[in-house]
Amino acid sequence: MTSLVETHARMERLLALLPERTPSEGTMRQYRGVHERMRRAGCYDPMACACPASYNRARAALHFCARETLLRLKADLEARSRAGERKAASLTAEALALYLDRVEPAILAHPPCADPDYRAASPFRAKPDAPRRGAGSKKHSLKDKPADWREQVFAATPETSPYKAAIAAMCLSTCRVGEYAETIRDQQYSPGVRVIKRDGFLEIFTIAQKSHGGKYGLSMSGVTVAIAQGGAPAAHLATMCDEAGGAIEIAVESTEGLRKAVGRIAARLGFSNVSPNSFRAQCIADGKVTLPNAEMVAAGAGHCSIRSQSRYGRAEHGRRGGGGLVGTFSERQPRPASVERMVRFEAMRLTRAIERGRAPPRFAA
Repeated sequence: MTSLVETHARMERLLALLPERTPSEGTMRQYRGVHERMRRAGCYDPMACACPASYNRARAALHFCARETLLRLKADLEARSRAGERKAASLTAEALALYLDRVEPAILAHPPCADPDYRAASPFRAKPDAPRRGAGSKKHSLKDKPADWREQVFAATPETSPYKAAIAAMCLSTCRVGEYAETIRDQQYSPGVRVIKRDGFLEIFTIAQKSHGGKYGLSMSGVTVAIAQGGAPAAHLATMCDEAGGAIEIAVESTEGLRKAVGRIAARLGFSNVSPNSFRAQCIADGKVTLPNAEMVAAGAGHCSIRSQSRYGRAEHGRRGGGGLVGTFSERQPRPASVERMVRFEAMRLTRAIERGRAPPRFAA
């Protein structure tokens, strides 16, 4: 009986906090749907509930449906107590106590009369300190590596490895891993990555993998590297060019094998989160420090717009003259803005939506 009295007192105190509101029928249906999803997820905290509702809607749904549920349980409990149904009343009291245990902390933490603090962490269910989105990307992992991490990976690559030349080229250029494959790309033959030696410099270039015939990128782009400043990777490629008559073509049988080889070598050196794309991000970061303008960086990376550089290494993670980089070149000049590209993508999305019967309302007949 004491437990029932305490439960009844808790219920009355909570009902006193919840104001009586009469929303529209449609709003009530929305509130009840949010409350039901909270119940299934086992969390009634509006800041941590597993439902697509916003904080304000989840908070309003909690207050309205909690009052509705408590009043229903209260009426059921009183009716069964007056009828002398002890067992049924006991079960209702247990259900009421369980519901109070779940919703009371959330209502006290987010009362109806208090202004919501959107920056506060949920006091109802502690959430782990998750890193911000993209914190584990190759771009952000560069700050944890030494300046010569690429040279260390190249030095640790065995001489007998079939990926020795490819790793040397990755240390110096911005080529994507898929560009080290011999294939037909943009309706033309691509032998992989090409390296030409000219007067103490290496020109490393390829047909960009994501150019789509030059529509969304530069069909041919590359970098110019000074052999004297490029270190061991540049010297290795220069030797190969001398032995081949001045130019070589680097292609691997398996780009997936190249990825795994780079990951294994870096792991043995204690470097985490390293892939061929890490080399590309580092080279672009070096270009942001070394090269005089963003158009040159975009040309070397094969980007048709300078805006694409924001997804790669930052300038503070680059080295001036890193890897011997002295310049870039491309088949055509990158655009300083991406307006044309945005218009083209919008038209392409509209065409696909119409084909699937999902045209946006503004384009509907």
